[in-house]
Amino acid sequence: MKFKHSLVYTSLFILPVAAMAENTSLSQVTVSESASDAQDINNGSYQSRVSNIANKGATPLIDSPQTVNVVNNQLLEDRKPTSIDEALATVSGTTQANTLGGLMDAVLKRGFGANRDNSILRNGVVAGPSHNFSATTERVEVLKGPASVLYGIQDPGGVINIVTKKPQQEAKHVLGGSVGSNNAWGVNFDSTGGLGNGFAYRFIYDQNDKDYWRNFGKIKRGLYAPSFSWSNDKTEIVVGYEHQDYTDPFDRGTYIIANNTPANGRGQVVNIPVERRLDEPFNSVVGKIDIVTLQASHKLNDAWKLNTSYAYTKDSYNYWQARVTAINLANNRATRQIEGIQGSTQRNHSASFNAVGEVVTGDIAHRIVTGVDMGYTNLDIGRYQAASNSAISIINPVYGQVSTDNMPLAAANGHQFAKLKTIGVYLQDSAYLTDKLILSGGLRYEYYDQEAGRGGRTTPERLYTDDHGGKMLYQGGLVYKFTPDWSVYGNYAQSFRPQLSRAAVTEGLKPEEGESYEVGTKFENGYFSTNLALFNIEKKNMSATESRSGTNYTYLIGKVQSRGVEWDISGKLTDRLGVTATYAYTDTETKENRNLPYLAGKSFEGVPTHQASVFATYDLGNFANGQWRIGAGARYLGSWNVYNTRNATGNQVDYRETYKVPHAIVSDAFISYQTQLAGKNVHLQLNGKNLGNKRYYVSTQGLNNNVIPLAYGYEREFIFNTKVEF
Repeated sequence: MKFKHSLVYTSLFILPVAAMAENTSLSQVTVSESASDAQDINNGSYQSRVSNIANKGATPLIDSPQTVNVVNNQLLEDRKPTSIDEALATVSGTTQANTLGGLMDAVLKRGFGANRDNSILRNGVVAGPSHNFSATTERVEVLKGPASVLYGIQDPGGVINIVTKKPQQEAKHVLGGSVGSNNAWGVNFDSTGGLGNGFAYRFIYDQNDKDYWRNFGKIKRGLYAPSFSWSNDKTEIVVGYEHQDYTDPFDRGTYIIANNTPANGRGQVVNIPVERRLDEPFNSVVGKIDIVTLQASHKLNDAWKLNTSYAYTKDSYNYWQARVTAINLANNRATRQIEGIQGSTQRNHSASFNAVGEVVTGDIAHRIVTGVDMGYTNLDIGRYQAASNSAISIINPVYGQVSTDNMPLAAANGHQFAKLKTIGVYLQDSAYLTDKLILSGGLRYEYYDQEAGRGGRTTPERLYTDDHGGKMLYQGGLVYKFTPDWSVYGNYAQSFRPQLSRAAVTEGLKPEEGESYEVGTKFENGYFSTNLALFNIEKKNMSATESRSGTNYTYLIGKVQSRGVEWDISGKLTDRLGVTATYAYTDTETKENRNLPYLAGKSFEGVPTHQASVFATYDLGNFANGQWRIGAGARYLGSWNVYNTRNATGNQVDYRETYKVPHAIVSDAFISYQTQLAGKNVHLQLNGKNLGNKRYYVSTQGLNNNVIPLAYGYEREFIFNTKVEF
């Protein structure tokens, strides 16, 4: 391919690390003083003009040859999201993936993504698997398309970076509270300020509690997060700790019946009230998360800076569930497997070391980033399972007839484990050939070593994955700026992801590989920013698992493709009218599936072809001794497909059945009032979500034997927030 050949030639201009010795200062490119420089002073606008994620440093979005979306703090404050999915509702081409009943963070980007896929970062390094969006979040950055050159093992859809709040030298203290629907209440406190001699602190506390909107369940959140920083004119160090306790209803939603005959419900969503659950009140996950972080930077001279980032995350949880495995409309009964996960712990160590700097060769200015990333993930799971199933009426369910007492360890998979070690070395150069033309190229070598397996009460432990290897990855891009405010760009990028299984032999299984082409245009001025992108992504070495003589084997089955158009705009249209709006057309296709030929030519499960959103705000001005603002918007969630490939006995067959999940339009709004009392800023805000109380679905939650779970979106709710700054 000509593009690939040109990328090799492009890589030749990337300068050796020895060039770091040059002490050069550029007008076109500047070394950011700290990671926090990428935070815009937006003055109430949703516009962001710089980001850390595309170049591992504060970079103007208009200079990047990839799509970058930023959900800034103003948008988070106005919309009041409580999860990563909700925070990304105003970003084109993102939807919820399988969250395992609400347990994990899982986001599809341009059709690609899963839980535990390493695509969620925290301050630029890999984060834990769940509850990454919290009261410590300052903003959310999304880099679209393959990002493996800078971030290692990834799917080709993109990465999400959670940027956390940092200590500030200027003293500021905020005390807040909230009440709302479903007996919701919350208290929070955020205090920061200088301690003298370059030291500063920040302490964040957040506590929330509410009843689940369905007929049973609780949602509880507790968080405290102290952090400290020290800085002088050359060095900045930030250390932090965050602890979370959480309780969530382990809810997989409602169900499409996937077995039986059509007369007995196959292909139907079970027709019961949306509030009715078919599991048990003990369906609940209780967990805790501990995060330790370190960020350090040192300015060597006017041209070069060294950066270090490290995060340790320990995510532990326990849950029980009555897992619905079949529904029969002939007798209106649901069959359930009583099981649970006890003592599940995932530990992540993520570290990044890089140098960012400027070099001039002749008339060409270069911005270079080079570094090393290292990671270690250790997952350990204990699974328990009852010896027999239980049944419950779907018309008149009687709960509490089953117990989790004395639950035995599962026979075959009672203990599951996985380990992954990675190290990556990368180099990227953005060459400012003229004041209008920017040529970039990057390469990375990624090495991995992984193992995974399981055992149980009657089955000895066995390694099913024991694999190591490496891959050289490339990316290249070109930006042409017609004016300082308008650019066009194109890029090529690769992704890489080794395959791992805790339950099936994976000997000789090649890693998944992706590649993407993208072209687009960006425009920004003092009011708003907008971007339009066209992309094509292909991913190969997809795999499937089947049983052969009592042993599960995972093998290569084919490749998939995602292509489409995305448009985003954010900022102010007038001094008083602000807006963020998006549209995404995502055309996904399974190009080849040797295991299930029926899926060839079909779209990806859970990915809508069309999505759109708009959220607008208006500054009403000053009256009644305060400043008033209102905002409202809607999201269009297009229809998407679910596929049934099972018969009544649960074996995979060529059923050729496709179920279409309906589209939905969901609307939200807020009104806020800000005034002063006794010289202190007081802010009051009322938010309404899903104002039309629309019944809608947000993702498929996997295949539970003979039913396909569908996760519900939330019902209508209102929440009133107040805060005082002093």
